[in-house]
Amino acid sequence: MNLRINSLTEYQQAYQKSVEQPEQFWASVAENFTWHKKWDKVLEWSFNLCKTEWFKGAQLNITENCIDRHLP
Repeated sequence: MNLRINSLTEYQQAYQKSVEQPEQFWASVAENFTWHKKWDKVLEWSFNLCKTEWFKGAQLNITENCIDRHLP
């Protein structure tokens, strides 16, 4: 997924996909990160338990993704 949005139309399309297909949308965004272990499941939620879990089973180092991968 291209993470750059260059117009209102592109934003609206991305937003629509994020609402209609959240698992596919966020999985495609997450592909841009460096993972130590990829997720077993993108989203697990229960309305009755008021519980939401994203990227179950995944492991990453946020510093590696925010800083290290941008160093020369």
